[in-house]
Amino acid sequence: MGRLRIGSVVALVAVLLAACAAPTPTPAPPAATPTVAPAAPPTPTPAPKVGSPYKIGFIASITGPGASLGIPERNVAQMVQEQLKAQGGIVGPDGVRHEVQILIFDDESKNDTAASVARRLIEQEGVVVLVAGTLSGPSLAMVPIATEAKVPMISMASARAIIEDPETKKMREWIFKPVPENLHSAQMQADYLKAVGITKVCHLYENTAYGQDTFASAQAVFPQAGIEIVYGDAFERTATEFPQVEKVKASGCQAVVIGSIPPASALVNVAVRDALPEIRIVHGHGSCSPDLVKNAGAAAEGTVMPCGKILVADQLPDTDPVKQLNLDFVKAYQDFTKGEPISTFAGHAYDALQWAIAALKTLPDGLSLAEQRAKVREALEGLRNLPGTHGIFNLSPDDHLGFNYTDFVMVVVKDGKFQLLPRDQWK
Repeated sequence: MGRLRIGSVVALVAVLLAACAAPTPTPAPPAATPTVAPAAPPTPTPAPKVGSPYKIGFIASITGPGASLGIPERNVAQMVQEQLKAQGGIVGPDGVRHEVQILIFDDESKNDTAASVARRLIEQEGVVVLVAGTLSGPSLAMVPIATEAKVPMISMASARAIIEDPETKKMREWIFKPVPENLHSAQMQADYLKAVGITKVCHLYENTAYGQDTFASAQAVFPQAGIEIVYGDAFERTATEFPQVEKVKASGCQAVVIGSIPPASALVNVAVRDALPEIRIVHGHGSCSPDLVKNAGAAAEGTVMPCGKILVADQLPDTDPVKQLNLDFVKAYQDFTKGEPISTFAGHAYDALQWAIAALKTLPDGLSLAEQRAKVREALEGLRNLPGTHGIFNLSPDDHLGFNYTDFVMVVVKDGKFQLLPRDQWK
């Protein structure tokens, strides 16, 4: 009994001691891994707003007597269209992108065809601007149409009357051209003739608006340089025989000035050279084409003429402000045409289209067609210090050409090629 009591006490003490012992600590739960918010997707760059297409109506003499000029102009229009497509069009001042469509038509070297096509492009196609007219005659036929419709027109021909009303002597409000005039050509011819001691010349010109303008320009400029036109006469652009040459022989002139375009200028060149092998022959800028040399052959050797710088781009001094532009354009043109020779007429088309594109780039989106046409006209008048294939152009409300005749260069045909003829080599 005593042992039972003692055992119970021992057991009780053991239980009490166990109850008083420190409890085993409960392990802390693992720290929660911080939640990282997923990265926000990059904000997509909004696609540029796209506006309605702009249309340029392009009219050249691709067939007919003016084809030797119009074909290279057409080539340039096709080339520029491809360039515009590759660039995705143009972007206006408000960031809106616009496709530019160049609608190319042939006026067949005819005045009435040019007028008809111009009306179609204005009234049916809704063009914003016309680049139109290889030849002076078709260009003049389109002038009243563009003016009445209030559509800016950039001609690729040279007659002064295209941009200036002969009666009022004021600029035609809606008409422009980047092509040097026969007056500029005559000024350069006079500088050359005076420098080489010529005082008496004959002037043969084709019976067209262009040819008549070359003669009128020579009559206005040559006397101021002490040069007398002792005989002047016209021939038809389609002529193959030139009885005028007999009168040239009898006139006693020291040089013959030819106001025509190929192939006619080449044919009269041959006739003059056959009759007068030693006489000096001076062409106008309308003959600055490989077709002159191609059609005149050896008779073209030694002939001289004022031309745009594009014709001898690789011969220009490195300091010339338009040398690189011309080199780039010539390469692009020959790559596009697979080696076709360059001519100043390709340059006329390029300059005219660059003027049109520069003006279109100033248009904000949302204008009506009439407003677009008016804004393009305004922009063309504001072009300043714009390099082109012939020189630097500065337009204004009083001058829709903006060319200085001293930007012409004189060239000579030598060994069947056009060679730069600097002033210090005039003799």
